Amino acid sequence: MFSTKYSGFFAVCPLLMLGCRTYDATEVRGALAGAAAALEAGDALELFPYIDERARFALASTVKSRLAARQLIEAEYPAPERAAALAALGDAASVQTPAELFSRRCAQACMRTLAGQVGAPVTQSPVGDELLVTTSRGTTLHMFAGHDRRYGIVWDTPQCMAERAQAAHDVQQIRDNVEVYRKRRALRE
Repeated sequence: MFSTKYSGFFAVCPLLMLGCRTYDATEVRGALAGAAAALEAGDALELFPYIDERARFALASTVKSRLAARQLIEAEYPAPERAAALAALGDAASVQTPAELFSRRCAQACMRTLAGQVGAPVTQSPVGDELLVTTSRGTTLHMFAGHDRRYGIVWDTPQCMAERAQAAHDVQQIRDNVEVYRKRRALRE
């Protein structure tokens, strides 16, 4: 005999799963299908897993560095200098996840541009460590297979990597500044 406690769960669960389709991004077709679904929904957070691993990891490092910098500034910087220092960190310091940062960076115009480019793959040819994919829309996309073998659309990868390097440099400079501020405070006490 089935428990009524679980029968409701089994009735609702399949209905919930209808809207939760996942795509196999280990194949170009699956990655593009996942990206197309996210673009059709206008959901940058859902698109994030279908961008280049290098860009995703760079955004993750940027967010981590900016959050660490924000925490140091808020805790250790002199009050008159905090606002300017926090503003200099940019939008990466005000999000919690790399997907949130991506959704800010790839807003409506970016999403429209990508939506006009993404289509079913027609041809694929390797170019260095990337794959040049011609789509059914007649557009070409660069894709990259990450260490997890998942393909992602190359999206602002060099800019993301440069920002990651700058954020790492900045957080180290902020740590150095904090040491100076601590020494100044100790001299005044």
